[in-house]
Amino acid sequence: MSVSQSERVAIIGGGCTGITSFWALQNSGHDVHLFEASNGLGGRIKSLSFEHNGSQVKVNSESPIFNVEASPNLDSLLRFLGVSTVEHRFSVRTTDGASSSWWCGSILHSVLRRPWMLCSKETYIVLSDIIWLKYLAIDVLGYQIQPASAHSIESRFSVQRYLSEAGYSASFRDKYLAPMLSVLWGTNAGKLLPRLPVQVAIRCLYNYQLLRPRQNVPRWRRIELGANHLVEALSRDLDFSKVHLEARIRQVTRYDKRIYRLVTEDGREMDFNRIIFAVDGEETMRILGTHASAQEKKIIGGLGTTKNISVLHSDSLLLLESKHPTSAYNYMLESIVPEHSLDAFTPRRSSLSFNVNTLDGLPPFIYGPIYITLNPYMPPHPSVVQSVCEFTDLDPTFCTLQAQRDLPIIQDKRGLSYGFCWTGRGHLEDAITTGLRIATEHLNAEVPFQVRYHPEPLAADLSTPSIGLSVHMIRTLLRLLQLCILILKLLMLLLPEPVSRVIARCNRHTRSEAREARVNGFLSREV
Repeated sequence: MSVSQSERVAIIGGGCTGITSFWALQNSGHDVHLFEASNGLGGRIKSLSFEHNGSQVKVNSESPIFNVEASPNLDSLLRFLGVSTVEHRFSVRTTDGASSSWWCGSILHSVLRRPWMLCSKETYIVLSDIIWLKYLAIDVLGYQIQPASAHSIESRFSVQRYLSEAGYSASFRDKYLAPMLSVLWGTNAGKLLPRLPVQVAIRCLYNYQLLRPRQNVPRWRRIELGANHLVEALSRDLDFSKVHLEARIRQVTRYDKRIYRLVTEDGREMDFNRIIFAVDGEETMRILGTHASAQEKKIIGGLGTTKNISVLHSDSLLLLESKHPTSAYNYMLESIVPEHSLDAFTPRRSSLSFNVNTLDGLPPFIYGPIYITLNPYMPPHPSVVQSVCEFTDLDPTFCTLQAQRDLPIIQDKRGLSYGFCWTGRGHLEDAITTGLRIATEHLNAEVPFQVRYHPEPLAADLSTPSIGLSVHMIRTLLRLLQLCILILKLLMLLLPEPVSRVIARCNRHTRSEAREARVNGFLSREV
């Protein structure tokens, strides 16, 4: 429901989504006000103080790295605002204390930069799994999940179940897939795998051009002065007479079909025609209270969230456990699998650390090593911790993504808009796209570049990426290899015992799982 006349609009929440909406609506003819509960804009994008040996510096709480192909709206906004970005050499390091591995966007570049990794048997296992996923996982995108089985679908179609059924190794899961997804999403993806739909993970890797068989190397860039510089640029020309800081909304009441009255914690009251909720679902429901409809309660209540802890500290287990240099992103794994774990394929506990020195360009010889660690399974010693923040993310389970798919039922109805979005393209791209979409579609705002609306992860009309003849040939060869392995296993059962033992010894290092047969059986059985 778009509008053609001037409206009085309230935006609740001064995070990236709220600021982007406010920026896009500045010249729209609407009377727009922004309400933020804290004393500053940016939400989880903060500028944190860090002190070392008497020297103080500001560091960014959010990673400034983005993938150009996956983040077109962020890239366009940064260009228009004149926010400088520089090319970034993407890599992620995984360590469990005993061993480490490095991976970047290109597998070939990963090997060429560190050829000694080929001396490890585990490397070949992970490489074979990557090749298998790159050429055969596209089949997963062709299956549609029916919402009728929402209560049991998560465990049946989860990444965890798929990897187990398809015969992928735990090393591939813990040292490549989970670290990559963690960096892309800015969270600990390892804990999400048991409830994350496999189609969502595969689609995300395709969006970042990490799984396309024939491709250019994915382009990564870094916001030169940090993610907080984006917030500063968006806020530069805002009318701050209409920005209300330390103004937490206590409740919203509706006393006319087109009038909402906002009441702040300190008792101020203001009337508006439209409200944009740029806060999480729990806060939205608290504000709406009894004024929420049954559909709003069901859909917004289905948007599951997860709490994340971000710790800014001056030392890291990464430096204590390894003499090797760290990467911009460091994924730390628990060294020992818990004894109480009944499932050998259960992901190990993990933490994701950002190397602030690398990302913000802060020399370690002046400020020492600076890290931001998300959800540390082994928290740093309190003596080295300088800041602890908590933020909320959408939890991308099947139920959450299904609720997000149902959001248009209540979106822009009764003069209410909801800024919830998770597409797996990263916090900045999702938040900016959501803010621009609400401003342009709901309130007819115009922005100086084309906005691309990304399809939702569980959308029914998602297309399967096309593949060429050469890729079809490679897939055929892989399937022939599977057939040969099946025949070999059958011969081992039919041959006399001594001969079969010799064959078994010769092939004990071969990946002998019939993956395609198991994957097809798994998908066809569950669908």
